Amino acid sequence: MDYSAVSVAGKRVYNEDSYLTACVGRGLFLAVADGLGGHAAGEVASGIAVSTIKKVFSEGYFKGMDVGEKKELLIFAFKEANSEIIKNAKGPRLGMGTTLVAAFVENGCVVAANTGDSRLYHYDGSLRQVSVDHSLVQDLVKKGLIDPKYARFHPMKHIINHSLGGDFTVDTYTFSTKPGEVILLSSDGLHDYIETENIEDIMHEKNANSIAKGLVKTSLETSEDNITAVVMIV
Repeated sequence: MDYSAVSVAGKRVYNEDSYLTACVGRGLFLAVADGLGGHAAGEVASGIAVSTIKKVFSEGYFKGMDVGEKKELLIFAFKEANSEIIKNAKGPRLGMGTTLVAAFVENGCVVAANTGDSRLYHYDGSLRQVSVDHSLVQDLVKKGLIDPKYARFHPMKHIINHSLGGDFTVDTYTFSTKPGEVILLSSDGLHDYIETENIEDIMHEKNANSIAKGLVKTSLETSEDNITAVVMIV
């Protein structure tokens, strides 16, 4: 497995993004969380999210799990992370929350989940956004009120409908991959500021670290947010 992660504050003073790359069994567990609620609360919430899902998923995993069992374990890990954030949302951290997207890749099978607008992409020669944003703009796209290609320029693009610590819900996805294909998890500081064509061009880099660095470097040219890219070449 070839995988890498790059996370930077960008033009912000603090980096409220957190990420995870962890070997579980013979698979790889990946995640990106984008904290909400300001520096003190946002980075705490995203940190709780990735540490909790890692602990819960790692402890619950066993060899020979089928896809349905992995999906249920991932949902449970998200629920536990949500509960942990709510439990810690007191005092100056009151109201804190975070987005979260996670994927477990084992034997070419990907089981993934998300809440909020951090994303999961799959590249197999062309780029496909797997996860669906839980956001106001995505609702407008779904209703046909705005063109998808203009969604990332919408002035209300940062308003999300669901998050850990907030109005919580979780969606799941499963798909198969082949050797050489790429999995990308990103925070909105990356995918809201880079064209799909640019992402596809960078996917041709020779290794996961070059892809992650290239994506972050290109995003930095225009991004106003923290930027995180977690990349795996299957």
